Amino acid sequence: MELQNLLNRIRREHYEFPAAQRLVAAYVVENYSQIPFMSITELAKTIGVSDNTVVKFCNNLGFNKFGEFKKAISNYVHSELVMLNKFCESPDEKAHNDHIAQAMEEDMNAIQNTLNDVANKENIPKILNMIEQAEHIYITGGRSSAMLAGLFASMLRYLELPVYELNCGVGDYIDRLSMVKKQDLVIAITLPRYTVQIVKGVQYLHEHSVPVALITDTGLCPAQPYADLTFHCNIASDYYFPCLSGCLSLIGLICRAESAKKKEGVAEHIQELEKRLLDQGIFI
Repeated sequence: MELQNLLNRIRREHYEFPAAQRLVAAYVVENYSQIPFMSITELAKTIGVSDNTVVKFCNNLGFNKFGEFKKAISNYVHSELVMLNKFCESPDEKAHNDHIAQAMEEDMNAIQNTLNDVANKENIPKILNMIEQAEHIYITGGRSSAMLAGLFASMLRYLELPVYELNCGVGDYIDRLSMVKKQDLVIAITLPRYTVQIVKGVQYLHEHSVPVALITDTGLCPAQPYADLTFHCNIASDYYFPCLSGCLSLIGLICRAESAKKKEGVAEHIQELEKRLLDQGIFI
């Protein structure tokens, strides 16, 4: 079983595990590179569970014992660490063309894995319906995700939708969230490392019965249990920063699908908006 498939399975099924096994699942997804160097007792002690809990977790994934699970992880991590060591030891030795090729490969993989994800495909009609039903749409994200949220909001506003950004960088974030109603929709974007304000904000919205669509990575995002709909983006990269191409393409896909539904009605709005922007000197 390939590691990414294994991690995706853990992500999908961890809600069905007992509480103690969910702790194991969360640790494995976030720290899988450490598993090959730990005994079952060391792993259990680190997580705060019993050895038997770790064994049962492995059994639920189809492994007869911890050793089999550890070997499956080790086969991938070994090659991953070799690549990482090469990157750290000689980052300046690669030719310019090598960097271009690597960047293109990562971008293409991220886009393909994100847009071809079965669950993501199934969720497109669902989010379009949520957008259609919402009185107001709010989009929020922290740190680098805030830029994605801003772009997403801007693209949706071109479609004559009542879209607003919720900036978590100011002290009145919860005050702003409290203005959101059950009839509205919040789209939250959070990628590793996850922003505390966004996670707590999504939890707050869930507790107040506000619909939330979440865009995140393929790990166990702490905001996911509180979302009504979740999109998973591939962000794998050998670079120091995650690859955002998949997330950008997903945002573009949602806007493309929404525009196809509203094509005739939106054309006049876009034309009028462009005219106003030109009149105000926004565009050259």
